[in-house]
Amino acid sequence: MLRAGQVLEALDMFFADYGVMYTNGTVFGEGLDACRDKQKPFVAAAQNIKGEITDLFIDTESEFCAFSNATSYDDEGGTHHRIDGLHIQMWADGKIATEWFYSGEPMRGMIARGLLKDPAHILELI
Repeated sequence: MLRAGQVLEALDMFFADYGVMYTNGTVFGEGLDACRDKQKPFVAAAQNIKGEITDLFIDTESEFCAFSNATSYDDEGGTHHRIDGLHIQMWADGKIATEWFYSGEPMRGMIARGLLKDPAHILELI
């Protein structure tokens, strides 16, 4: 769904009602409705969304995953943008319970500390 640019649809399907999102260590939103409301203006303003997920690591037993996000899109003025971010998700009962998004220096710090090389130690890094 993310690869197809269906960000809000993926959120509706896979984010827990009680879930929490963080951006660079700060609470972005609490609960599905609040997180959706905060993301909706960004998604609505984006055109030609092309999701690109790389470095995907999934641990089904511990219910977490980590991945790099290089999604690209055009804004309303036609300027092309590319996200350079890192997502870490903790799942419970088939839904995302907590998601951390890192970009910029905080993302580079997580990568430098080995997140993408050894995601199994994720809880030590957050």
